[in-house]
Amino acid sequence: MKKASILFFLLYSMHLSAGSYGDVYGAFPRQASMAGAVSSFVNNSSASFYNVAGLARANEQEILLALREKESQNTSEQQASDTKPNLGRNGFHEVSFSYNFADPKVSSNLAQRERFSNTNDHYVTLGLTYNLNEIYDFGRRVRLGLNVLTPATGNLLTINDQNPNVPRPLQSGAANERPTITGGLAVEVWKEHLFLGIGFTAFARGGGSILLKNVPISPDTVIPDQQVILQVKPIVNPSFGLQFHWRAFDFGLSYRRETFLSVDPVPARAQTTLLGIQLDLDVALLDLYQPKVYTAGASYLWKDRFRFATDVNLEKWSEYKLSRTKQTYSQNPQVKDTTNIRVGFEFLWRPEVSFRLGYARRPSAIGDVSGRVNLLDFDRNVYTLGASYALTDRTSSWFSGLKKAILLDLVFDYQTWSPREITKIEPTADNPNFNFGGKAIHIGFGITTFL
Repeated sequence: MKKASILFFLLYSMHLSAGSYGDVYGAFPRQASMAGAVSSFVNNSSASFYNVAGLARANEQEILLALREKESQNTSEQQASDTKPNLGRNGFHEVSFSYNFADPKVSSNLAQRERFSNTNDHYVTLGLTYNLNEIYDFGRRVRLGLNVLTPATGNLLTINDQNPNVPRPLQSGAANERPTITGGLAVEVWKEHLFLGIGFTAFARGGGSILLKNVPISPDTVIPDQQVILQVKPIVNPSFGLQFHWRAFDFGLSYRRETFLSVDPVPARAQTTLLGIQLDLDVALLDLYQPKVYTAGASYLWKDRFRFATDVNLEKWSEYKLSRTKQTYSQNPQVKDTTNIRVGFEFLWRPEVSFRLGYARRPSAIGDVSGRVNLLDFDRNVYTLGASYALTDRTSSWFSGLKKAILLDLVFDYQTWSPREITKIEPTADNPNFNFGGKAIHIGFGITTFL
């Protein structure tokens, strides 16, 4: 019976972990290369993650066509059939994909430090936008968008139920292994000036029951007569966004609700063959927490070439908690809200070529860990560098038949994680004093085209 119970809990209970590829590394290489300081002007499918209002802005295909039109109007040769695009179409659809290699390294003097050696955060993204003016001409941009970030490790998601005393990172490795799905609708309210959006972030919620009958009491592995019912359904939490553009200035505000996976309650019953002992269990699942995020951002484009941007993010980690049943044996970890500062710079060298760099400061969400809880988190300094190149029909004779631009984006970022000393109130062999620190390298490549 003991072994059957252990097997049951391994399969059906879990401990809260947290993290997000998009918040830690970036939802797309172009935006990640400015350290995520993009909420005021983001205009591609990743806007559903950073600021959903940006879906209604002119995307890169439209910007390139507008620049080409302006160029043709400033020359004596205005051959409309060759150089002037058809701007009667109010917006284009977009498809984007990226692969991101992220290699976090946690250093610690803990005896369990080998458990951190295989930590990785590889992930891929898929983005889509759809221009609703293809159905009805609204006279201004109205666009739907979807952005998906999913692990590239071969795991759809990772769920586990370790004692909170077991040290593990809060925002890297298995804590990040889950899909993040965001989407939304944005409208250009005041043409070329004001954009509003409403979106969603998806997660799962449900309930169920488990029955284990005829469980032999044996030192060997046993196979019970099991009946399991779990109902898990998708739930969406709202997000909201606003962008305002005036001359060379852009401003943005956004709000994204928290997400998590919850299956509660899951009543369980096990019955032994010997003596017919009946054991009733109450199980509740809560995992994969991602906090509420409030963002305010501003940017300035100087001489149409140099963009300076900054974002401030408030992440509400203080609402982090354990599952209802896990709280019976473990105290809730002490975590705190964090304010993240992001700054970015972009140099628009030519219409088809741009370079970016950025810096972000992400403080640790961990508060007092002098007790039994040993979650690991870091004060992170993030340094980013990136570039973009647009392939068009003017790039070379090989691409003369190219009807839409193909954008290539590259990002490299290096993160240093400040060391931290943990002193326990009552240190023991199972809960000793320890230290930890780390670093991470992230390289991402993205490709975008338009329809």
